[in-house]
Amino acid sequence: MCLFGTLAAGAQVDTVALKVNAGNVAGVEMTKKRFNLHYAHHTFSAALPIAAAGLALIPIDGYVRDGVHKNLPGFELRFDDYLQYAPWAAQLTMGLCGVKGVSKNRYQILTADAFAVIMMAAVVNGLKYSINRTRPNGRNASFPSGHTATAFTGATLLAHEYGHRSVWIPIAGYALATTTGVMRVLNNRHYVSDVIVGAAVGILTAELAYWATDAIFKDWKLFKIKRSRAHEEVIRNY
Repeated sequence: MCLFGTLAAGAQVDTVALKVNAGNVAGVEMTKKRFNLHYAHHTFSAALPIAAAGLALIPIDGYVRDGVHKNLPGFELRFDDYLQYAPWAAQLTMGLCGVKGVSKNRYQILTADAFAVIMMAAVVNGLKYSINRTRPNGRNASFPSGHTATAFTGATLLAHEYGHRSVWIPIAGYALATTTGVMRVLNNRHYVSDVIVGAAVGILTAELAYWATDAIFKDWKLFKIKRSRAHEEVIRNY
């Protein structure tokens, strides 16, 4: 469950464009085009291996369930019903309090959230009722864990929007999401594989929601072009 973290890496390419008017240099424009993987953490490169790991653990689901029954008989703490929404609450509260994220405005944030909810719910419910796996407690619709998917969707949205402010923000979000998944297993509501695949679904749908929202708002965070300091110096000297 501790497979989830925040990748941050980047590469940059500087470009220089000269503007010439009647043989004279009228201005020099220097821009920096950055490809920053900070905005691409937890895409397919993270979600798909996590989903594969969850599927690979299906053969041991029964052993984990039996271990929980043996060591924690009658365990029942249902705060995971509320904890799943904690990362969402953190993201929305920070936005309402005026904390500046990576998005242009709060409408862009809410659009990403709406897309994420719709996609996550569609994937989770589609899998739940098409596979209809029996839960450890005998009920239906076990695979994947909706609580875990909800929590990891919120954690990924929180990390995307405010992770640049402090590494502790995504750490806290994913810690809450991981705790939600663990509680689903301890409460005998889900198998380990249900939880891990649910986490992958949450991460992936949040990523896709941000990509879609960036396209709508024409705010491509994967490729940010900014003026370099050299450009500002050239402008001052003219």
